[in-house]
Amino acid sequence: MRCIKNKFLYGITIGFLMIILLLGFSLQDRTTALAGEELLVITGEGVGNPLTLDRDELEAMEQHEYIYSAVNTWPTKKWYVGRGVHLEELLDLAGVKEEATLIKLTSSDGYSISLTVKEVLEDQRYCFPNFKTGDGDGDGNIAGSAAGAQLVEPIIALVSVEGSNNPRYMNDLSTPLLMLGQRAVTEQTGNLFVKYLHKIEVLTEDIPQWDAPQANPSSGEVSAGTMIALSNAHMDDDKVYYTTDGSTPDLNSPMYNWIARRWWASRADVLGLYNKPIGPLTEDTTIKAVTIGPGKADSQVVSFTYTLGAVELTETPEEPAIIYLNDIKGHWAEKNIMELVATGSVGGYPDGSFKPGNTITRAEFVCMLVKAFKLEDQGGKTFADTDRHWAKDYIATATSHGLVSGYNDLTFGPDDLINREQMAVMIFKAAKLSAKSGEAGFADQQKISSWAREAVAAVVDSGIMNGYQDNTIQPQGKANRAEAATVIIKALNR
Repeated sequence: MRCIKNKFLYGITIGFLMIILLLGFSLQDRTTALAGEELLVITGEGVGNPLTLDRDELEAMEQHEYIYSAVNTWPTKKWYVGRGVHLEELLDLAGVKEEATLIKLTSSDGYSISLTVKEVLEDQRYCFPNFKTGDGDGDGNIAGSAAGAQLVEPIIALVSVEGSNNPRYMNDLSTPLLMLGQRAVTEQTGNLFVKYLHKIEVLTEDIPQWDAPQANPSSGEVSAGTMIALSNAHMDDDKVYYTTDGSTPDLNSPMYNWIARRWWASRADVLGLYNKPIGPLTEDTTIKAVTIGPGKADSQVVSFTYTLGAVELTETPEEPAIIYLNDIKGHWAEKNIMELVATGSVGGYPDGSFKPGNTITRAEFVCMLVKAFKLEDQGGKTFADTDRHWAKDYIATATSHGLVSGYNDLTFGPDDLINREQMAVMIFKAAKLSAKSGEAGFADQQKISSWAREAVAAVVDSGIMNGYQDNTIQPQGKANRAEAATVIIKALNR
């Protein structure tokens, strides 16, 4: 019996050793493969000598190190440092043709951007050592100083660091990495730093052109105090630059849409401050505007001319100027929306829209409430999921006044969409209504959560909230911006 056991254990031991041996050979083969693994491909109709390079070959080329200043589309300002190969040198090795027009850069995870050959090989790019001057590192909407600009070249970095200008922190985690400088101190280039770059395609197709900016309201006679909103098709990488002094706008002119559309919902607290309309107009004005962005030719420069009508400016310094919203005309909540916008508690979007049907988050509604009721912070609670949130102070203020509470001691859910019964409870507390017992008489009354029934009954009884035509209140339905504006205005006016 002991002999059988010994043979069994011997067999297991031999098998285990063989597995380790096989894994060792496998790992060795994998290491050998990685050493010569394809890292970067340069191809396309715009090159005569397509290349495939591994890391060893790239590292054997002349290495260049630069510090880069960059602004992203949030916007925030960041330092970068990188060391690698000049992109122009790589393109020369690949035999870039004279007819080349565009360069498409694609990462190993599928992300890609396109740049014009002019942007990469002809335009001068800089690091601006003083680009963070003006109120702190995070204020990407404040133009820093262009003094002391230093020329830098686009590189494919093999080591880099983001958020620091100290080369000692460089590593190869995000490499190969496209890195390039700014053409102007406000140019947003952070989104052009392509991580894990794998393919460079040089194209010969026609260069597309950005669409020209639009203005709301458009040219014509306007009242004194009018505010002008500028926009273009995407409001993202495509930036609107403008002038009001008659000069032709370019990259060094004021930028209109600092915050890209992708961030609008999460930057609602400062959107109207950063992407703010031009005005109020107090004299005849001509605005010239152009769209400039990566991968396309600049748009044509357009002009918008405004002549003040006979109506004099009647607003006092405390009253906001007229704001035009292009998507609420005839909407059932138009009057309430305009009234709330006039208080400064909520704003429209930089394209002149309000988007009344869009849903609204718990943080956004709290922000509107705090502003509308002019609440002051009294040392409220900060939750684990609001500590770094843009609405942290607004939520703390609302908790200090007893308007809101979290799901528990740690969680508030600031980015959760607010539903109608949550909105009812918050407005009930903000308006300091008296609790009302009993049922509101809706067909879906039993769907109202027990903790919200008194509040729902009270806001319905006071006329602040209404049900729908089918006699439902839809307590778990997601509230939209028009509904939020309406309940706040009704609460303020009661």
